Amino acid sequence: MILDKIMVVDNDPRIISSLKLVLTDYEIIAYHSGEEVIQYLKKPNEISLILLDVFMQGMDGLSVLNEIKKINKDIAVMIMTAFGSMDIALQALRNKADDFIEKPFDVVELREKIKILLKEKARFIPGKKSKDDKVERIKKFIEKNHTNASLNYIAGEMCLSAKYVSRMFYQKNGAGFREYKIKVKMKMAKSLLKKSSLTIKEISNNLGYENPESFMRIFKRTEKLTPTEYKKRFNQ
Repeated sequence: MILDKIMVVDNDPRIISSLKLVLTDYEIIAYHSGEEVIQYLKKPNEISLILLDVFMQGMDGLSVLNEIKKINKDIAVMIMTAFGSMDIALQALRNKADDFIEKPFDVVELREKIKILLKEKARFIPGKKSKDDKVERIKKFIEKNHTNASLNYIAGEMCLSAKYVSRMFYQKNGAGFREYKIKVKMKMAKSLLKKSSLTIKEISNNLGYENPESFMRIFKRTEKLTPTEYKKRFNQ
């Protein structure tokens, strides 16, 4: 599920880097040791899922799992195991892990497991996130994925109707979903026009517009200048 915060715990920086690359729909926090995780979780936080390696220096993953569940039994924990370590995976499940996945990862399988876990957890924790929090997370997602952040996609991932998400967004943000998305795109466009050597067509493509004409029309309507005029003004 998008809009959730995931913690990755692994002492291999390559694994952490790989997960950050493939899990771009989520906010990722990474730690290299179980001791750091426990200290973090004892403070107020918004972690919804932890991807936890079994073999780590210091506390091993199963010990960390036990401590996590003592602190907050509602946080979903997916154990990461080496290929062929089924006995360890079964032990983790007996110790209340929510799921496991073997390394090396199948990215499609990993994404699907994460989506299922987060939706299951959300179902049994009513009111977990306030409307304000949901709207802020939607805004962050739009800012990070402005080219493909559709209302229907976000609503589907939140298990809500598009109409409800649209109304909630307007009530809390003072502007509609579409207007906010355009605002984000225009902010990105102005930055590219000022600082890059990209053509208008290239900027249009980067922002997800089907053709430069659509981009130029919206830019002129919002900024009272054409993209070319804006670029000239700041590059004299």
